[in-house]
Amino acid sequence: KPCSLQTSCREYFLEVEKKWNSPEAVVARALVFANHQLELAKQQNKVLTEKNLSQEKLIEEMKPKATYHDLVLSAGNAIPITTIAKDYGKSGRWLNSYLHECGVQYKQGEVWLLYQKYADKGYVKSRTYTVSDDCGNTSAKPHTLWTQKGRLFIYELLKEDGILPLIERENNEK
Repeated sequence: KPCSLQTSCREYFLEVEKKWNSPEAVVARALVFANHQLELAKQQNKVLTEKNLSQEKLIEEMKPKATYHDLVLSAGNAIPITTIAKDYGKSGRWLNSYLHECGVQYKQGEVWLLYQKYADKGYVKSRTYTVSDDCGNTSAKPHTLWTQKGRLFIYELLKEDGILPLIERENNEK
């Protein structure tokens, strides 16, 4: 009777294969797989949505800073310290003192000069102006002007101490 055992085993496996390959079984397996894939997609979507919201918030926080940097870096000319100080609602005298206290510059006569550590960074340019006194006598006076690179350096230095330009303070208060 081994033959009948082989026949019944064969018939059994053919029946199992038939059920496995029936349209209902194929669709049922496909649905289980599709539901699993859908669940994975929902989880990934949730993670990406949270990440997107976080990045949108960061972009909104960075907009004023980026705008300020664009404005600073797009200006081509060297400018007096007073102009930079006005970005912060301060005076040029205050900013010169601040930079002196931070060890960036020192005063020689009437001119502010950078310490050697900063002198070769391209932060400042020196210009000489001719001035006349009350008697009509003219003399040349050097004046230190800040480049846009120097302006950005000052921005980073002040930012480390929590001092932001007015444009960033106004936008952060809204």
